[in-house]
Amino acid sequence: MSNINFEFANMAYLEDLSGGNTQLIKEILQLFIKQTPPDMELLASHIHQEDWEKVYKQAHHIKPTLAYVGANGMRAELQEIESLAKNRQDLNQITAKFDALAPKLEILYGELNVYLQTID
Repeated sequence: MSNINFEFANMAYLEDLSGGNTQLIKEILQLFIKQTPPDMELLASHIHQEDWEKVYKQAHHIKPTLAYVGANGMRAELQEIESLAKNRQDLNQITAKFDALAPKLEILYGELNVYLQTID
């Protein structure tokens, strides 16, 4: 498989999970690239509305998908958002944390698209 070093993506987990099945990897990555942006838009909307229950649930929903693409740092950032919303603590930090995470996701999508071009 690919030995490309990315800033955020680490394909080792997905390559291992898939047993090197490039078709399965493609399907998972394409689904991630297609579904994560609307999921993040929904999270942004809940944050804007200060609906902390929905913020918690949406962050919880998105979080595991980041593990598939090896974006564990971003997964941890989403965990912080989830925890703050769930525990109703330091709610003023949630918007800043989300705003810091969003541009990283754009870079991640680019990395995943590059990776998709390297597999058959």
